[in-house]
Amino acid sequence: MIVKKLKFSDYYNNIILEEIENIYDVKRDNIFLGSRKKKIIFAKRMYVYVVREIFGLTVKQIAELSNLHHASVIHHTRQFEFFYNNYVKDSDDFKRVENRIKEVEVDEEIQGLEKQLETIKQTLTELYKIKKIKNEREKRENLLA
Repeated sequence: MIVKKLKFSDYYNNIILEEIENIYDVKRDNIFLGSRKKKIIFAKRMYVYVVREIFGLTVKQIAELSNLHHASVIHHTRQFEFFYNNYVKDSDDFKRVENRIKEVEVDEEIQGLEKQLETIKQTLTELYKIKKIKNEREKRENLLA
């Protein structure tokens, strides 16, 4: 599991829901409508577990986000944890969502480092120009001395 807790956002929410839609073959609009269909219940459990484990949201935050009662959030978390620990498919599905989130994190980190690298290159270019001017000035001063 991801050790660092990420900051939850609409961007991550869309990624999570997209993966859950694909895994359970459900529409995101149906996940929190109160349906008792097995696929939808499993999708809801996965969602609750992901935002709890990866983003560290509180039960209250998850309840507000998913339109569930806090007791339902606790129940879904415990149920998915049981399935995660006892069934390979459920743990693989969770890892699939987790890996998708990690991919986004890696992409964002690469972009950030590339921006830093560009800034470093620009700064080095400016410093080398200044050094070149300084060296030329010192050469002229040494010739005149």
